Amino acid sequence: PLEGAPGRSPRPFAALGAGALWAAWPCGLLQSALLIAALAGSAGSGAAAMALFALASSAGLVLGPWAWRRWLAGPNAAVRERALARLGGGMLAAASGWSLTHDFWHRAAVWCGLA
Repeated sequence: PLEGAPGRSPRPFAALGAGALWAAWPCGLLQSALLIAALAGSAGSGAAAMALFALASSAGLVLGPWAWRRWLAGPNAAVRERALARLGGGMLAAASGWSLTHDFWHRAAVWCGLA
């Protein structure tokens, strides 16, 4: 049986609902592939676009977990896992910072008369 929070009844369909919402709201990369497929000239061209997207995505979906398991094999796996999580967080923070300030520098240069 499913166990929920203390004092609450279990909701067996909560995971199903979350999964359905996750599938209904694809990531941006998949949305762009769907847009390209929808704008293709024919059904065959759209199917080919989606097939190429699936082929390109499958490499990362297969090799990513394999590399993760290989990296975390052996002694000091917890230390390496923390290091990878921190590296990923740092990369996310750097990319977020860049994207938030990307247009700022151009606007500041125009305002200061440098561009």
